[in-house]
Amino acid sequence: MPLLALATVDDQVHVFRTNGQRVFGVSKKESTDRLAGIRWKPDGQSLAVAFESSMYIASARTGKVMYEKDYSSSTKSPIRCLGWASQCTNISDMEMPLSKFEDGMTLDEFLVSSQRLNDPQGVPNLPVELAFIDIAGTLPKLSTLPIGGYRGDIFSSRLSLDTIFKPLPADSANIAEVLVVGHEDGTIHLSMSEDFSIGTFNLGSAAPPLSGSTPFSHCSHSLSTTHALMVSTKTDKAEDLQLVPFDLRLISSAGRHLPLLASKVTELHNLLRYISQAQEHIFAEIRATQDLPSRFMRNIDETLRENSDYTWVQAAFHLVVTGHCYPEVKEWLVDELGERGHKRWDKAVTTGYEAIRRLVHECLLPALDRLGVLISRLRGLSRFQDSDFLLGLSTLELDNVVDSINCLQLLSHRLLKCVVSELKQFGAFSVWLRHEIEKQAADPTSATAQEIAEKDMTFDHASILGYIQGAMTQSAILAYAGNLTSTEPQWNLNAEGGVLFELYKTEEEDENDGTSSQKQFPRLSDMTRHLQKQSSSLFDRISETQRRNVRFGTPIHLGSGNSACTDMRMVTEGQRRVTIQAAMYQYILRLDRQKTKLTVPSSIKSQRQSLTWRTVKIFRISLRVENGVSSSKGARYAKLQAPAGAVRNVKFVDDEFLMLAFVGHGGKRFPLHTSTAANVYTTGAPRLLQIDYRPRGETSNGLLYREVDSTRQPAGQQEDSESINLTRSSDIAIHTVHTFPTAKVWAPQRLEINGRKGRRTSGYVSTLAHELANEQAQPHIRSAAGLALKNSFSAREYARLRELQSRWREQVGADVKTAVKALALQTLASKDSRAGQSAAQFVASIAAIEIPRNEWPELMPALVANVGEGENHLKQASLVSIGYICESEDTELRDSLVQHSNAILTAVVQGARKEETNLDVRYAAIVALSDSLEFVRTNFENEGERNYIMQVICEATQAGDSRIEAGAYACLNRIMGLYYDKMRFYMEKALFGLTILGMRSQEEDVAKLAVEFWCTVCEEELAIEDDNALTQAEGGTELRQYFGFARVAAREVVPVLLDLLAQQDEDAADEDYNISRAAYQCLQLFAQTVGGDIVQAVLTFVERNLRHDDWHYRDAAVSAFGAIMEGPDEKMLGPLIKQALPVLIQMMDDEAIQVKDSAAYTLGRVCENVSEAIDPNTHLPPLVRSLFTGLSSNPKMASSCCWALINLADRFAGEPGANVNPLTAHFQDSLTHILRVTESPDGDAQLRMAVYEVLNAFVTNAANDSLSIIAKLSDIILQRLENTIPMQQQIVSVDDRNTLEEIQTSLTSALLAIIQRLEREIQPQADRIMHVLLQVLNSVGAKSSVPDTVFATVGALANALEADFAKYMDSFAPFLYKALGNQEEPALCSMAIGLVSDITRSMGEASQPYCDAFMNYLLQILSGTPNGHQLRPAILQSFGDMANAIGPHFEKYLSVVAQVLNQSSTMTLTDGAFDMFDYFISLREGILDAWGGAVLAMKQGKVDSLRPYVDSIIKFLHLVAQDPNRSEGLMRSAMGVVGDIADAFPNGEYAEALRAEWMTQLIREVRASQEYSARTKETARWAREQIKRQGASRQGTQMTEAGRSEHDARSRYPQHPEKDAESRSLDAAIAQPAGPKSPHAQDYPNTPSDRHMPLRPNILKHMRHLLQVGEALSNGIPLAHNISEVMYAQINVS
Repeated sequence: MPLLALATVDDQVHVFRTNGQRVFGVSKKESTDRLAGIRWKPDGQSLAVAFESSMYIASARTGKVMYEKDYSSSTKSPIRCLGWASQCTNISDMEMPLSKFEDGMTLDEFLVSSQRLNDPQGVPNLPVELAFIDIAGTLPKLSTLPIGGYRGDIFSSRLSLDTIFKPLPADSANIAEVLVVGHEDGTIHLSMSEDFSIGTFNLGSAAPPLSGSTPFSHCSHSLSTTHALMVSTKTDKAEDLQLVPFDLRLISSAGRHLPLLASKVTELHNLLRYISQAQEHIFAEIRATQDLPSRFMRNIDETLRENSDYTWVQAAFHLVVTGHCYPEVKEWLVDELGERGHKRWDKAVTTGYEAIRRLVHECLLPALDRLGVLISRLRGLSRFQDSDFLLGLSTLELDNVVDSINCLQLLSHRLLKCVVSELKQFGAFSVWLRHEIEKQAADPTSATAQEIAEKDMTFDHASILGYIQGAMTQSAILAYAGNLTSTEPQWNLNAEGGVLFELYKTEEEDENDGTSSQKQFPRLSDMTRHLQKQSSSLFDRISETQRRNVRFGTPIHLGSGNSACTDMRMVTEGQRRVTIQAAMYQYILRLDRQKTKLTVPSSIKSQRQSLTWRTVKIFRISLRVENGVSSSKGARYAKLQAPAGAVRNVKFVDDEFLMLAFVGHGGKRFPLHTSTAANVYTTGAPRLLQIDYRPRGETSNGLLYREVDSTRQPAGQQEDSESINLTRSSDIAIHTVHTFPTAKVWAPQRLEINGRKGRRTSGYVSTLAHELANEQAQPHIRSAAGLALKNSFSAREYARLRELQSRWREQVGADVKTAVKALALQTLASKDSRAGQSAAQFVASIAAIEIPRNEWPELMPALVANVGEGENHLKQASLVSIGYICESEDTELRDSLVQHSNAILTAVVQGARKEETNLDVRYAAIVALSDSLEFVRTNFENEGERNYIMQVICEATQAGDSRIEAGAYACLNRIMGLYYDKMRFYMEKALFGLTILGMRSQEEDVAKLAVEFWCTVCEEELAIEDDNALTQAEGGTELRQYFGFARVAAREVVPVLLDLLAQQDEDAADEDYNISRAAYQCLQLFAQTVGGDIVQAVLTFVERNLRHDDWHYRDAAVSAFGAIMEGPDEKMLGPLIKQALPVLIQMMDDEAIQVKDSAAYTLGRVCENVSEAIDPNTHLPPLVRSLFTGLSSNPKMASSCCWALINLADRFAGEPGANVNPLTAHFQDSLTHILRVTESPDGDAQLRMAVYEVLNAFVTNAANDSLSIIAKLSDIILQRLENTIPMQQQIVSVDDRNTLEEIQTSLTSALLAIIQRLEREIQPQADRIMHVLLQVLNSVGAKSSVPDTVFATVGALANALEADFAKYMDSFAPFLYKALGNQEEPALCSMAIGLVSDITRSMGEASQPYCDAFMNYLLQILSGTPNGHQLRPAILQSFGDMANAIGPHFEKYLSVVAQVLNQSSTMTLTDGAFDMFDYFISLREGILDAWGGAVLAMKQGKVDSLRPYVDSIIKFLHLVAQDPNRSEGLMRSAMGVVGDIADAFPNGEYAEALRAEWMTQLIREVRASQEYSARTKETARWAREQIKRQGASRQGTQMTEAGRSEHDARSRYPQHPEKDAESRSLDAAIAQPAGPKSPHAQDYPNTPSDRHMPLRPNILKHMRHLLQVGEALSNGIPLAHNISEVMYAQINVS
């Protein structure tokens, strides 16, 4: 979406989207600073904001300031001019592609277009192209740095890093972007690529000098190296205006190397900034590792000095070696340091060392590697190009930089080794210190002391003593940071001579050999400053070289004028053709004062000073540019005379027109725009006038330019007759394009023009259409043009689609539309099939826009005529067009296609007939027929037409071409789904035999679609049975026709399906959808449809093939038995299962892995559907044993075994709260097996993840007798999770990171299941759990999935501990706040919102201190973040939970929350927006949940605060009552709110509203509904009772115990009535999997056209908590979403 940069009256800059949503802002550093200018980078990726004393460049992607420019070293003068322009570095390369574009497309759009057309004749220069390949994009991304207080913290987020270190795009290799900054004293700064400085110039030093001149406007052209500055020199009477041209010859001389050089120098500067900040963080962490231990040691040393003559180091050494502890040390260890002090010491040092290791390993070293690659690129330019003269690169200087980089790498590796060594030593020391604290605190005679003493021999004494003697008092890492407060270098880098790296390397080798000179290595900061100094020298050399290629030309005087009301534009000769020797024209607008006195209307007296500008002069200056040097050829001017009034501003629109803002005055009446009624006139109305400023001769409406006689007076002082006189009313009417209201507020003051977008779109579309229709163009060029056209007006997202379609309607002229559509239809006849296909797609995209509006009535007749009379390639392309049109999901188009059904049917049936000899045409017709079947319902109702259509399709099933036959069966599938009631005759006469024949086809695609025909039959008949049953239950009599096709055909179809089961492909992947899997799904559907009628045929097949020698048949037999587990009566299946279970268990040992997998899956089906047939005593032991054996035998069958075990655990869980269940006897062994399988971190990741899911299922369904085992299991899981934390530092690849995250996610989900099962009994482990979870959160990187599961576990722990969770909030809150503010990860943010609800609900009033922060973050999400709409329902529900938790304290948030709820309640669901239904319902549920919580909170003594909002609540309830879009959860929430209001106001204040007819009817409907649960009905009954008692007594009445408990049980997820009150969103974050599918099992798609796609699901996958809304959220919700700053300020309470 486009961005708008706006400046406020207080000189602040804000960037908004065009929908009004604020994106980011740029603030000035000094309050006295005034805004000097705003400029977007030509590609729109950055924004330059200039204040008087400084300039900032902010990223449009992140909103952060990437660069801050301070020019105080060169001038103290304020900034007055800002310009940013694109320059083509090689104009000749642009001539050919640019010449292909017709008039109407601007050059700027061509330069930034990502769909440029290559020259068909051009051949790329391979060596040159290889030289310009940028490998930076293939390097690993740099890691983010911690937030450290730097302005903007640009390196602290992934998005910022990606933006800053984005490689130079290939399509920008010829584009140089020049940034011009001008100061009041005439100082000019030129730079490129944000941070590549060209140099500083002063107009006072130019030739001739322009002393005292101030630049205020800049202009350039993309195809010229000449720029122009407008400068003003103030005199006593006026401002003298001059045009100063200057030439950037460096662009033409350096060519393509210049953008590359600018990009690399900018990247080099950024890397140096990154390295410096990384080192600052390293030094800060070094301080952190030393500060706290130093304080502890100073404390004990002071104690020891008072009572003894030894130090802490000596005492500790003595204690380690002898085991004897001095009394003073013992007292300090036990009483002063203690367990708390040890934890602080351990955390400070361990965290610091790990942070240093991460910063060096993940940040500093990769940055140095990238820096080395970058310098090598510059060295290549310096060695193999004449770069010293052209670019200013010196190979010697670059070699010195490489040497410094190598030295920094050496120092960084040495530092890393020291950190790893000292961290290991400290780990041993910390364990020993904790041991000594416990030992000295224990009673020497106790058993505890003896147990502690036994551990003495297990310590690493060498590491302990090494730490005590070394790192504890004088860490080796300090040598690399040196004196942290000193800024003087400790190493004379320039005095060493030779190559530094070789010297350092030799010193290190001598050090390892013991022959070192003991010369201290330099500090990192010293070496970095040395590198920066070398880089600065390199930058200066490059800048000086480029600076010599900047030439300022002779100024051109334009007389006096007002600098605030001028504009400039540079155009080329003919506006199209450009050569190296080009003619440029510079146009300047200037306003002259009217010398006569004007009478000022009273309505605009405050604007008196603006009313003296009436004359507009346009200067046309010809510039000759030859070899990059410009010269002036003379000046001409034209004059516009305005009538009485004022010209407020005038700007160029484009290369043809200018626009003038004019306010009339003096009582003269002017007509409004010519398009308005002729009798409408106005006096003094502000208006916009549009003038064609081209010279007369180029256009009939242009201006007459006259020569400026320089011998008489300066340019601009000539007086002559006007080119256009606007003093006449007729002239005003001709040129007026808009008239503003006469109110003062609408008077235009300033214009900023962004060109005429519609004309550019027209030119772009017209050019591409001509290229598509060009028969001489290469096929890939034509195809690319067609694809670009299609993508210009179509998109997947609804909002984007409507935006693109509006461009065609509003921005493309009627003539262009007609021409483009004609070219597209013409291209359908092309013999180039690729061009025809592309044209068909484009035709379909335009048809989606125009057919619903009846704007292309000739399209369908033309396509029908093409099919009937055209050549084969035209027929095919036309049929493809019809197919694309008919397959569209656009609702408007689908509705409008019904009226074209005759034309559509005529074309497709004509092409699909057997008389059509061209098979490609016939296939295209069959596909189009399948897509159009939905729109020909009227034709299908006609028996004659229906018979003909069916005849054509049936004949196509025997066409002999597999594509046509498969397409014909796909048509039959759709027909059966759409017109089941019309199929009886055709089933009896043809379809039965044809489909049986098709199922036996040797072509798999044909056979699959024939099988799917019967799948469709079964699905339809199942749906009919369900619909009829529902209709009968509701008392209806209109039943759908049911013919029982499946039951009649089962005897013939089922044997064929059973035979197809044996056609497995042993090499098929899990996601492959083959004939065997299609047959399995069809058999499942037959079993569900016909029930027991299928059993005998399947049993016969199973008995015949279960012991077959061929594994294909054994596998088919096992699979067939599993397929019928759903459908037949359980009483029929029970005996069969009891008989088959021993055989199936035996099949788990089959030699074929496919058979074992199918057997495991079949056992899972048995457990899922007919678990009652499994005898716990007879069948369960061998079943569990065989499944666990299969689980660990082969990863291929692990998923099926796991799914079977999960079903087994669910079915044998017993009654809730039971002491024993059938799983109890197997529980211990099962956990042992699971832990053994998951023990190795190197095992199969999918297997490990699936087995952890089994563990979760067993824990969740464990009986009470197994709780002690689960408690012990928590120790093992916690230990494993703790062991993963150090692994974070050992990651070397993406695979390593993914594996570690999978392990941590699985372990955390297991911990979640344990907490949920133990509930309050988890409290003894709570401290350890939170400690480990916080460590995990602190160690994982950005974009990790682990925090989702951690938050779910924390939520479960909060629910278990309730108020006792408060002690962890101070440590956990920063992580929660960070997640709430993380808009880059919506899933994590959603999880955090749910966690806010869980924590507040669990802690109750103890959560009040954190509610201010919670509310701030939640409102910030709503007030303008991209995910505000998506997360709104969850946030509203959190408001309700927060109100319930803190009760009356919620009053201070009530007004803010009420405004949010009232805004949210304005959303309505538009007709046909089915994809928004779930979101709409959840939003309303959230509103009612929030109101319910607020009402309950205010009932506790604050009911008066609720009164202002009761009317709006009742109004919203009325809206809900009138809307048929409801859910049970919504109704339950509504009833709860009604009852709460009645209970809160028992004296009948709102009795009239609560007893309204609509309210009574709503409550009656809820109570009488057969679909709602008893819980919902009880809530409605209670609400009705509260209404009846209105005013009965002053005290009111209390809810009955049952009603109150049911009402309070309303959860944040009322759409899931089956959830208990304790089942919250976070508890369900790791959902139980739906189960895997066997090799034959396939999720059946919803539409027949999708069934040929491989759809095997990914099983046992961790599920994140996501909201019930998808892509439809981008469709544009008519919902207010901006919360005012006033509202936001109300919750910033102290």
